[in-house]
Amino acid sequence: MEPTEIDTYMKKLSILLLLSLVLIPFEVSGRQNDSIIGRPYKSFDTSAFCSYQTFHPSEYLTDNNWDILCAFVEPGRTHKLDSLGLPYNKSQLRLLEVGGLISSDNGVYSTKMPIFGRKETQTIRQQSKEFADSIFPIIEPGIKQLITDFEKAGYAKQTYSLIFSYLLDTYIWDDERLASQKSCEDHGTWSGAYWAMYEPRSHVKIGTNGFGSVHQNWTDELGYWLKTSSLIAFAKEVNKTQGCPIENNEVINAIDGWGLTDKDGNILIPIMRVGNNDNIDVLCKSITTQLSEAVKSYCHSWSAEHNISSEKLGQIIFYHEVMWDLLDILESKGMITMPAILKGEEVGKEHFGDICFIVILED
Repeated sequence: MEPTEIDTYMKKLSILLLLSLVLIPFEVSGRQNDSIIGRPYKSFDTSAFCSYQTFHPSEYLTDNNWDILCAFVEPGRTHKLDSLGLPYNKSQLRLLEVGGLISSDNGVYSTKMPIFGRKETQTIRQQSKEFADSIFPIIEPGIKQLITDFEKAGYAKQTYSLIFSYLLDTYIWDDERLASQKSCEDHGTWSGAYWAMYEPRSHVKIGTNGFGSVHQNWTDELGYWLKTSSLIAFAKEVNKTQGCPIENNEVINAIDGWGLTDKDGNILIPIMRVGNNDNIDVLCKSITTQLSEAVKSYCHSWSAEHNISSEKLGQIIFYHEVMWDLLDILESKGMITMPAILKGEEVGKEHFGDICFIVILED
């Protein structure tokens, strides 16, 4: 029997209905792509602006604790974990509470750690880029003069780290400009801020570690790491001498060859004296004041728009995004160039001193 026109029409309709059933799940999945639930911790760009004595906030993310945090970004009771198929026990939830990463109120759990999905991260980074583009022409003359003054002082090798790690990532965090880690909320074993963005930026991960008065610029590519105990011991000697040559031979021997001192204990890395009002200090104060005032003004409404619990926390998160955008501008203009050691090149441990500096607070 030959198929009728109606048979042909019904067959086409059946095919269309079948296709729609196949395609709908993909469309729903596409809409859910912005969900953070189910995304592994390593796919996020996590930042810890904190000080700690015992446990770093990341150390609470054992087992599947990260999945629990993602689940409670939207508050809920434990049956929410059951519905998502996430195993848990009371000890896990208590550990996350003790670590200051979640809170509970009458059985309703809420994640305290800010975790941003893809779309919100894209929005925040667009906002930070626009902010950086607008503020850079204002601070550019000061930064140019600061670079000149660093070179005059004999710090040409450390200029990159002094601009990024000292100016943008140390000087500004003094509570007068933007909040220091210690003035932020205390979470028992750590104080400060810990948050996650989806996804990581394309720029190599870069940051600053402080060991008392000694500061070290780092990247994920860095292949040379002096032992923490040696850096802390060196910092203690620097505190004693306030930047004059150190005399402890045990410490001198421990850091020998790392570009921090010579064999006689003379310090080889820049000594930044905060509050002494020399040309470098005055410029740093001026640049960071302009930056911080603009960030504070911007974050009056920005923090609430992104459901961040306080303006202080919002300023920390937003400025960290702005900081990377400012770094991109500085590098693209050729004003600073990342030293080879930070790129992971095998240049020798003596170049460790190229990414270190000392900060001494003047009375």
